[in-house]
Amino acid sequence: MLYAKYLKMHLRSSMQYRFNTTFISITQVLVSVGEVLSVWMLFGTFTSIGGYGFYECLLLMGITFAVFSLSECFACGYDEFSDLIRSGDFDRILIRPVNINYQILASKFDLVKLPRVALGLTISIIALVNLNIEWDVLKVLVFISTIISGTMIVIGIFIISAGISIYTIEQLEFVNILTHGSKEIAYYPINIYAKWLTRIFTFVIPVACFNYLPLSFLLGIGNIPMWLCGLAPVFGMLFIIPCLLFFNFSLKKYKSSGS
Repeated sequence: MLYAKYLKMHLRSSMQYRFNTTFISITQVLVSVGEVLSVWMLFGTFTSIGGYGFYECLLLMGITFAVFSLSECFACGYDEFSDLIRSGDFDRILIRPVNINYQILASKFDLVKLPRVALGLTISIIALVNLNIEWDVLKVLVFISTIISGTMIVIGIFIISAGISIYTIEQLEFVNILTHGSKEIAYYPINIYAKWLTRIFTFVIPVACFNYLPLSFLLGIGNIPMWLCGLAPVFGMLFIIPCLLFFNFSLKKYKSSGS
């Protein structure tokens, strides 16, 4: 399989600089641990945030770490798409007899993010154990689909960023509001934010589909119908479709950078 060959190639490339790869991975894990400690210290002052306790917020952080790290690991080709345009390398991609989206997806793998994925899943498991959730098959499926949905939503955000880069060449600063801003918002229950912001990150960029809604289903809390909360990750997965449509439409407007 061509994708597996790309992955193997990038893995071998990363292993050429093992110390550097290991050091970066450890650094990113430590930064994430620092973020968890900051939330822990926050709960030393407050007993709850928007009705959520420490372990509920810890679960949100764990899921956010996992989905963003998975996306940054396997879809950073879209996240760094503007570099392909500036360097002129995208012109070479266009003349190859392989699907363009496939090539961009496989153009780069940031494997140093994998330890952060493991950290996110570990934090999520610790939180789930302390929340004493009564598990059944449906809740297990919702949790798994939450991870998948979150990853697809973040990849969709990267794809939108790549589509905008076709018009602007440089990645604009406001695009970081979509990427890094979504990450910061996902650390906490989305119901604590202003209504206009909550609506944007529920119906436009569906962060709530791997944040507040599935957690409400797992915990059995909130005033939103449980069946809707349970289906939220499935709705979130659909977000990637308009993102791809926007990117493919933008490709028709592409003009070579001339580099």
